[in-house]
Amino acid sequence: MKFKLLATALALVASAPAMAACTETFDLGVMGPPALRVIGNSFSSTQHFEDCYNFSVEESADSFGFTFDVDGSARRDIELSGITLTGANLPQSIFDPTEWSFAFADLLAGTYQFVITGDVTGENGGFLGGGLVGYAGTFVTTDSDAVGAAVPEPKTYALLALGLMALGWTLRRRSRA
Repeated sequence: MKFKLLATALALVASAPAMAACTETFDLGVMGPPALRVIGNSFSSTQHFEDCYNFSVEESADSFGFTFDVDGSARRDIELSGITLTGANLPQSIFDPTEWSFAFADLLAGTYQFVITGDVTGENGGFLGGGLVGYAGTFVTTDSDAVGAAVPEPKTYALLALGLMALGWTLRRRSRA
C-alpha cells in the first residue's frame, strides 16, 4: 500500500511542469487579456541568469513580446539564450529560442511563468566597475480569437506604444542619473 502511494506521488511530481531555479522573480500580476507590461533587468557582474516572470490570465489569451540588449559596458556583454513558458494547462514547457521576439498562442485561463535565460560575460571591475548590461522589452497578452485572425486589434498597438514610451522614458531617466 505504501509503495503504491509513493509511486503515485512520484508520478504526479514527474508529470508537473518544471519550474526554473530563478535568479530573480518578478510578478506581472493578472495579464487580462488584453494587457501590456514592461520587462527587464540589469546586471553589474558576470553571471548566468534565469529571470522568472509570473503572471495569470483570466480567459483564453495569445501572448507575444520583444526584448533587446542594453549594453553600457566596454568590459562586459550580455547574451540572451531563450525564453521558456510553463504553467496552467501546459503538458510540458515551451521553449522559444528567438529571445528577441517571442510568442505563445492559445493560453488557457490560469497561472504561468516565463523564464528569460542568458549569460553576462566579460570582466568585472575596472574603471567605474565596468558598467551595467541588461535587457529590456515588453510582454503583451491579447484575446484569443477562435477564427485565428493574424492582425492585432488597435488597442493592442496602443498598449504596445504606451509600453515602449514608458521604457524609453525609463532608459532616458537612467542615462541622465
